[in-house]
Amino acid sequence: MGGEWLIEWVFEWLPLLYQLTTCRFTFMPSLKYLITFLLALIPAAVWMVIFVRKHKINPWTIFFTFVGGILAAQLILLYKGGWDESINLLFFRVDLVDFRSNINALFTDALVGGFVVFLGIAMMEEFSKFIIMKSLNKNHFRSIDDVISLAIVSALGFSFYENMTYFNAQWENLAGLEFTLFVISRITIVTMVHMLCSGVLGYYFGLAHFASPILRLQHKEKKRHPITNFIKSVLYMRSSNLYRDEMMVVGLLLAIFLHAIYNFILSPLVPVGPTLVAVVLALYFFGGYTYLNYLIKKKESRIELGLIMKRLDKE
Repeated sequence: MGGEWLIEWVFEWLPLLYQLTTCRFTFMPSLKYLITFLLALIPAAVWMVIFVRKHKINPWTIFFTFVGGILAAQLILLYKGGWDESINLLFFRVDLVDFRSNINALFTDALVGGFVVFLGIAMMEEFSKFIIMKSLNKNHFRSIDDVISLAIVSALGFSFYENMTYFNAQWENLAGLEFTLFVISRITIVTMVHMLCSGVLGYYFGLAHFASPILRLQHKEKKRHPITNFIKSVLYMRSSNLYRDEMMVVGLLLAIFLHAIYNFILSPLVPVGPTLVAVVLALYFFGGYTYLNYLIKKKESRIELGLIMKRLDKE
């Protein structure tokens, strides 16, 4: 899973991508949706090969998880679309609350209010991707590696649908080179942000899901959790329950803040120069790719903890 995959992918697909995006006005209008579909699907498939190709996961599990990510994106975009107009449900209309104006009204500082808004958006997106992935696969996890991989697949489904929607929206609004750069940024950096946040949350959910066998293994290795042990002694709770809650909170917070910080720094609210923008983009893209590989290759991620958990349940 080395970096050469990324380099080969960039040089192989850039010429075709440039031709599709710069020559899009010469195509028949009916082909617009096919082209935007391919522009969103092909990169998602490439990312999936890079991150999932070595993992023994049932293809149908991958397919339904990808579709679950698409469903999460549809729900989020439907909600965002309801901010500007009512949703007609045949017998009545629904006016969705635009929480952005409510949050901004609570803060006098525009930067603080803006960051809280981005936290809210990130929370919706990360939670929707996660809850659908978890619901579809909670009985299929064998290792933390599985959880991370399927979280990435869910993020790719989400990114695929979101990218396709935005490509269609900007089809006639951007000039050839601008549209090409827009497509490249979304299928690389923006998609990586989704994968990074979902992968981090997947890792910590994996720790939470396999809390009992992990603590059993760590006990044998004489690893201690002083904070967890202290709370356990005060509240008379099981260590595994405390550890599970702790990992879930850490994972959710990390995913939400990683997503919100990216959106906030690149928003019009923050007056940053092109150098800082380039640093942020490179950090999220290359740093995210490296960190995801690190999480997948960790020793605890590759142990089939599901088998250990089954033995513990029988004891």
